[in-house]
Amino acid sequence: MEKFSEFITEEKEEPYKLLIISHDDPFDTNETAPMIRKKASELGIEVFLAEFMGAYMEDDPAGKLFYSYPVDEKGKAQLPTTKDDKDDVKYDKPFKINSKNTLIMIRGLNAKNGCASWWTMGRTLEHDGFKVINSVKCNEICNDKWYNQIIFQRNNINTPATFLIRHSEGAIFAAAKLDNKYPMILKTSIGSRGVGVMWVESAKALMGIVQLLYRENQYVDILLQEYIKTDYDVRVIVVGGEIMGAMKRPIAEGDFRSNVSQGSEPEVHELTKLEAKESLRAAKAVNCDIAGVDFIPTKNRDKDVPFFIEVNSTPGLVGIESTFADSQIKKSLKKEKGKFSITTEILKIYMNRDNWT
Repeated sequence: MEKFSEFITEEKEEPYKLLIISHDDPFDTNETAPMIRKKASELGIEVFLAEFMGAYMEDDPAGKLFYSYPVDEKGKAQLPTTKDDKDDVKYDKPFKINSKNTLIMIRGLNAKNGCASWWTMGRTLEHDGFKVINSVKCNEICNDKWYNQIIFQRNNINTPATFLIRHSEGAIFAAAKLDNKYPMILKTSIGSRGVGVMWVESAKALMGIVQLLYRENQYVDILLQEYIKTDYDVRVIVVGGEIMGAMKRPIAEGDFRSNVSQGSEPEVHELTKLEAKESLRAAKAVNCDIAGVDFIPTKNRDKDVPFFIEVNSTPGLVGIESTFADSQIKKSLKKEKGKFSITTEILKIYMNRDNWT
């Protein structure tokens, strides 16, 4: 029976084409997409890394043609300049895509820096039957920390107490909701890689920060959050309802944040059954196919539910890839001989078409 089961699984596995659409943002370097392209090529997957800026599609008898400016090995897009030069950058050869054999991986939908038309492109691909990872809806939720918080509350996901500062003079009211217990964590609703997250030690500091933010943008959404003292937080990579791995991210020296981009040096983290269960619930709540779930552990990790911070719909994989690459724990995670790669395992999951639905 076991051999028959393995045969059925192998029968479901089919090679596929992969279109990665990303954006080379100077404030958020495009590191993960080129790595995915490299790992996909090693698996024999026909892959095309595209740049959102300037990209467009045309209908084709066999599906669609996707046009993009070239993207180099480091993920840097080669966009045309204003110079009238005969050697100016031209579009790459179009990539043929079809909803039956092409997986679309979107990594450039950003609520702060990007074009509204990019979201329309994602919705168009979904409407035309393509499997888009992650969905536009998932990106909408995860790119907005307040929306993410509301979805967590709706699904009874445990989080630090969090309130929205609703206008320029609303900071003291929000602080009162947290019983005026300083320090507090202040976040802009839109932001990534630890940018826009601030440490607030007093009411005076709170008022100053809020007034400054409103002066820069009168429509900014600001969250005020309970501070939970911890030495580290945890990033869990969830793919298709399966935990691929987790890493502990110690608080960066001289900082209160734990983002790898802020200098944290991660290490492999073994989840408790409760942490694993709740991480899967958090990813499911925001409808994520590939999710980076962040939480702060409790003292009694076996019995007390962790505090979930957010789910990232475009998690960086470089940090966790290097963390797991040479770890001894890899032997208990997967059957692979040699070097373990979380990115490779993620790509293999989608060889089973059942995971496209």
